[in-house]
Amino acid sequence: MTLRSQTGAGIMDCKGALNEAGGDITKAVEILRKKGLAGLAKRAGRAMKEGLVAAKNAGAAYSLLEINCETDFVAKNPDVLSFAAQLAGEMLADASLADPAASDKAKERMQAVAMKTGENMAIRRGVVYHAAGSAVNYYVHSDNRKGAIVEIGFDGDLAKAKADLEALAKELAMQAVAMNPRYLRREEVPADVVAKEREIYRAKTEKDEAEAQAKAAAAGRPYKAKPAEAMEKMLEGRVNKYFQESCLIEQATIRDSKKTVSQLVKELGAKLGGNVTVKRFHCFIVGVE
Repeated sequence: MTLRSQTGAGIMDCKGALNEAGGDITKAVEILRKKGLAGLAKRAGRAMKEGLVAAKNAGAAYSLLEINCETDFVAKNPDVLSFAAQLAGEMLADASLADPAASDKAKERMQAVAMKTGENMAIRRGVVYHAAGSAVNYYVHSDNRKGAIVEIGFDGDLAKAKADLEALAKELAMQAVAMNPRYLRREEVPADVVAKEREIYRAKTEKDEAEAQAKAAAAGRPYKAKPAEAMEKMLEGRVNKYFQESCLIEQATIRDSKKTVSQLVKELGAKLGGNVTVKRFHCFIVGVE
């Protein structure tokens, strides 16, 4: 680890160099430099604001992966695109790669690609879904900078409804990419997040009320303060709006602003004669938490 922190080279390369150098750190650094593997440390502090998203499907397994780099030029590099596609595929078959950001094996291979591109790179995150008793689909935007994966549940004849359910999953993956919801439903929003939003909206409501009152006074007009009940109702309205914007199931659909995702899901359930549910989703957008 000492050698790796000094050079930025991969673990296996560091082990090989130390064995060759008989445990001498200085000699091991020299060996790595001669092999061209000691350049990554110089780049370690550079920001990685660019990158790409890749996805793969094999049978009932689906993967979604995000890799970050420094420039858009490298994000479009054929070697980087090939590595991302290959890793997304291997995630489906190798359980040790299901979380590639935590896999030393995946990181080692990525370091080799980084050496070729001359940029700092990182596997930011990845996820694997298995469609066991459910339907899964994904969507990656044409710019390869954003993608999402969605799992749909159904309590009816899954085989018969599979095509419709997968179509809905892809539609909702597109919805997630376009609208970037942070949660699936309001029950999943942490209590502290709701409390903070409520605090912010309360302060904004009180500020608006004070400004309206001051403006009326400056104009010499009488002003009737809003009742506490009305203020609370406005506050709840703003909190509900937060849920509608942040929760996938409550968002207005991207194809019809008058229809919510929840309504879209219920309509498909009625068509298929069963209960359709959105079980989970992940949305990866380069540069966005």
